[in-house]
Amino acid sequence: MNVKKVLCFTLTILALSACKSEPPSVSRVVNAEASMKNIQLTARVQEKRSYQQLPSASGIELVGNSYYVVGDDSPFLYQLDAQYNMVKQYPLFDTKEFESGRIPKALKADLESMAHFTYGRKDMLLILGSGASPARNRGFLVNITKGMEVQEVDFSRFYTFLKKVLGLAADGELNLEGLAIDQTYTYLMQRAIGAGANVLFRFDTDDFKSFLMNNGDIPAAAVYHFALPKIDAFVAGFSGAYALDDRLFFTASVESAPNAIEDGEVLGSIVGMIDLNALPYATNPASPLQVPTVQLMNEDGSVYIGKAESLVVKTGEGKNYSAVVVFDDDLGGSELVEVQLEVEDE
Repeated sequence: MNVKKVLCFTLTILALSACKSEPPSVSRVVNAEASMKNIQLTARVQEKRSYQQLPSASGIELVGNSYYVVGDDSPFLYQLDAQYNMVKQYPLFDTKEFESGRIPKALKADLESMAHFTYGRKDMLLILGSGASPARNRGFLVNITKGMEVQEVDFSRFYTFLKKVLGLAADGELNLEGLAIDQTYTYLMQRAIGAGANVLFRFDTDDFKSFLMNNGDIPAAAVYHFALPKIDAFVAGFSGAYALDDRLFFTASVESAPNAIEDGEVLGSIVGMIDLNALPYATNPASPLQVPTVQLMNEDGSVYIGKAESLVVKTGEGKNYSAVVVFDDDLGGSELVEVQLEVEDE
């Protein structure tokens, strides 16, 4: 047996062992869906900021009093202050392809997600490429504590494993667009393409850190499936994630794109919430769990039009949250929107 066959066999065994949970009964799924449907969300835009020098915002994270933003066709990590003013940019990799202000589609790392975690006394940022092509299998570790030191990481082995778990074969099918890390679990979102499924991977955070920081074994993945709304027959696809208060908040957008590489017309964007206690009811791909979502609204009640890419959520008073959402206009600019988010359990 040659090396390639051994690798494929090993990854297949790993993929099969990653899905350990037994699918719940149909009645339990129905009960879970009914419970989630009792939650109503409202999301109203409070403030908007545009950034013409920050192309194609795709991820945002809050560390201390600074927001960090990454773009999917930019080589920089951008730092904003608490008032959303850009204060600095840090190169993640060679900037020579950025002369036109955007890295060409065929060459870009397609950095689509970012999350903060601690490692010992260090504050770290993990930035991930989407995995949609070999050029997009890169990721970057940024050590904030150590003067924004940057380390590039090859995620090809990890992404091959995730493709095996999902039964994907071709480039353009894996499309990772949401990452959140808390003390217990690490969450990674696979964006739906066409009529495909929206999938959430969950890893033990200690195992994930061992894999990431010490070149340890690939962590076991629990896999969950979710049903999101459609617009004009196109399914909304995960685009960003943030974990807070046993809830996983997410952004999702609806785009008439044929695959994970080409852009399409943006038809709308939503904010949603997954009750992490309900994950046992989302293990059956044939019965994806419905979760509460809402379209972003302007203060005048009209629908906010834009391509939501990621968010940060902060606890507010009572059932209110303050969210900061970044948008990619697909034309080389970005927008940041402050949103009042209310979670009402009827």
